[in-house]
Amino acid sequence: MPADSNRHRAESANTDTRPARVRQAARQLIFTGRYHAIPLLLILALQVPGLQSLAAAEPTGTDDSDAAEPDEAKSRWGKLLPLPIFITEPAIGEGLGATLIYFHREDETDKPRVSTAREIGKTSQRSKPPPTATGIFGFYTNNDSAALGIGHSNSFDEDNWRLLAASAEARINSQLYLDDAPFDFRLEGNLLYAQLKRRLGDSNAFVGASLSYLDAKTRFFTGVPEIDDLDLLQSGFVDLGMALSLFYDTRDNTILPVDGYLAELAGWRHADGAGADFDYSETKLKGLYYLDIADTWVVGLRLEMAQASGDVPFYAAPYVKLRGIPALRYQGKAAGAVEIEVRRQFGDRWVGSVFTGSGKVNSGFTFGDTDDDIVSAGIGARYLVFPQQDAWVGLDLARGPEDTAWYIQMGSSW
Repeated sequence: MPADSNRHRAESANTDTRPARVRQAARQLIFTGRYHAIPLLLILALQVPGLQSLAAAEPTGTDDSDAAEPDEAKSRWGKLLPLPIFITEPAIGEGLGATLIYFHREDETDKPRVSTAREIGKTSQRSKPPPTATGIFGFYTNNDSAALGIGHSNSFDEDNWRLLAASAEARINSQLYLDDAPFDFRLEGNLLYAQLKRRLGDSNAFVGASLSYLDAKTRFFTGVPEIDDLDLLQSGFVDLGMALSLFYDTRDNTILPVDGYLAELAGWRHADGAGADFDYSETKLKGLYYLDIADTWVVGLRLEMAQASGDVPFYAAPYVKLRGIPALRYQGKAAGAVEIEVRRQFGDRWVGSVFTGSGKVNSGFTFGDTDDDIVSAGIGARYLVFPQQDAWVGLDLARGPEDTAWYIQMGSSW
């Protein structure tokens, strides 16, 4: 697997100096107190946004079965949709999972009430709101990582408010890189996440507030028996964070956009006290832009940056997010990536793509230093599996600085 290939390459390239470097890194792990957990937030970030996107792909009700369904039955019951989850992230291995989503029935009082030409114009400028949906999800990978959780997405008050919440329990096995040398670790913990957004006037802009709560314990493995047999590399922690954010979204849809853009700015504050163990801040910026340049061609641009300060635990340190590069491979006090993707549609149900991206890290950490060029490139394909749900499923193949990775995707990878 890609993670194993990275580990074998690092070990063979550092045969002569590995013991000394392992001991030095172990001293950092023991005495600096900065490395406490694996990125449970990352793992759930792979799942929860997928749940949100799936919620936006609710059946439109234009198929024959819906047309034949009595209106009274429609109003009394929602819709249940089971879907598979394919895990191909190099940081946690390959595996399978499933999500079961219940789309709640649509309340007549929550439907937009349009009565004037001006209101019709304002409504047409808005992006499609996510419906009210509740889902459970779980997955298991070939390196014994597993997670089980529940999520809820809600749009109410004529789409002036949007809510997303999730809770999960996970066991994660992965790697942290110290001076280009990989170290295995395991984490078991619980995560609670909630976000509430409020629309600003009649625009596509939202202001939001978020909360995250992580309670976990972890253990590192250095490969040195006299160190691994000790309990010094095992610890528990609590991380509590709150954020304020601004969003502006004009994308035509959230599954596989062909036009519009998304801009998102978030400021996180993690304070110690009240049972929490860390005191740090993080600022995140994300921008996506899609341009429909012809009937069958789409160009997508992505910019993503993050910066952290304070007593930053390693799992919260910004890292380069690019296909072909394992999560957490390149970390620092600040990190960013730019990516371009060109898509072409073939017929009604096939889309092919080529993409490339580059990342940059301002380390500030001794464990994040590297001389590698952070560049990746690849190709991809999507197939429209369920037209009524606008469900595009496909494969991306990407080459990074060290290895090649493949990803099964639903919709856009961004």
